[in-house]
Amino acid sequence: MSRNTLLRLIRRLLRPVFATPTVLGVDDWAQRKRHTYGTILVDLEHRQPIALLPGRDADTLAQWLRDHPGVQTVARDRSKAYEEGTRQGAPDAIQVADRFHLLQNLAEVLDQVFNAYVTTLEAFNEARCQTPVPQSDGTLAAPMPPPLNSKSSWVKAQQRRVQRLARYEQVWALHRQGYRGYAIARQLGIDKSTVFRYLRTAGFPERKGRRVIGAAMCWTRISPIF
Repeated sequence: MSRNTLLRLIRRLLRPVFATPTVLGVDDWAQRKRHTYGTILVDLEHRQPIALLPGRDADTLAQWLRDHPGVQTVARDRSKAYEEGTRQGAPDAIQVADRFHLLQNLAEVLDQVFNAYVTTLEAFNEARCQTPVPQSDGTLAAPMPPPLNSKSSWVKAQQRRVQRLARYEQVWALHRQGYRGYAIARQLGIDKSTVFRYLRTAGFPERKGRRVIGAAMCWTRISPIF
């Protein structure tokens, strides 16, 4: 059948009626990415999408919540519009971060902590990797240092670091001039997530070297314990 016939048959179907959920998931969805967005509502207890709303503004969400009383918990992203819409439409509902953004928040905090204590962590890892580990057969497992990078690889890595550092300083310079994150991303032609990651970090975020990882994983057996 033709696509028009298929669409006509679908439009004849009655829309399903869903009960108002007590735990509601709110997120945006792209009908056309970077152009047209809407809001999807999900019954998280039954894992069932229940509504698609036009746009992703506070008033639209608030009106739906007023028309469907009974929502007790709203899981959402960090959108200020969804926060305000929930407050207006269901003021007694508890607002929580959804699982994706909860893990994202945790990852961002851990990244900041690891960057702040990178020297201490490297020293600890170096000391731990130099300690032989007794095995069940009476032998000792001693660490084997990974192969060093070639001089050309090291030079290229340093050049890339200089470029990242310059970009980091550009981001902060524009930020001090009053530019917002999205404007900085457009000005420098980089992804907005990189801009926000730099602005969340007080110091330049160094990349983790492969040598640290390799030293923790390379072991060899040495003479047995007598």
